[in-house]
Amino acid sequence: MFNNNEQLKTLSQAQFDKAVRLSNIVLASAERFANLHLELSKKLLAEQAATTKALVEMKDPKAVLEFQAGLAQPGIDQAFSVARSVYDAAIQTQNEIQSFVEEQVLEFNKQLCANLDKVSKNAPAGSEVAINAVKNMLTSATAAYDNVTRTAKKVGTELAEAGAEAAANSAKAASAAVARTTNTVTNTVAGKK
Repeated sequence: MFNNNEQLKTLSQAQFDKAVRLSNIVLASAERFANLHLELSKKLLAEQAATTKALVEMKDPKAVLEFQAGLAQPGIDQAFSVARSVYDAAIQTQNEIQSFVEEQVLEFNKQLCANLDKVSKNAPAGSEVAINAVKNMLTSATAAYDNVTRTAKKVGTELAEAGAEAAANSAKAASAAVARTTNTVTNTVAGKK
């Protein structure tokens, strides 16, 4: 009886440790996102203050238009920088949770194999073949799971990177078009004076 109580205590402590570890992963992720949000808020506030001050000090309409035209590209670059930071934080959290889940699957498989070994000691003669078949099936399933996980991770990362790069290129092209339009408007306004 004492042995069962010790095993139950050990199991309970292990489950508690896992819950604490998962909670720490989630809290670290929330902290990363909160820090990103605070940093961005501070940066945007400072930039808005500087932009407003610069606009208030300008007297020439042409200078105002040129100043506004110069704001487009930095704004787009900043948006992509923020998106990249959020993406990186999300990937880091995903990797931590995925690692946690993989460890749990491996631990479960080890415990299952250990239990199969215990069962095989008390099993009737000739049952070793069935137990070995179950172990082989478990090993094959684990290997397949690992391959699928690695492939999905690689493909997901490559697709996300390609999407981010395509979006950045599109934004740069749009920014260039806005700059050309703004220059045309600025030149038109300057020519009418």
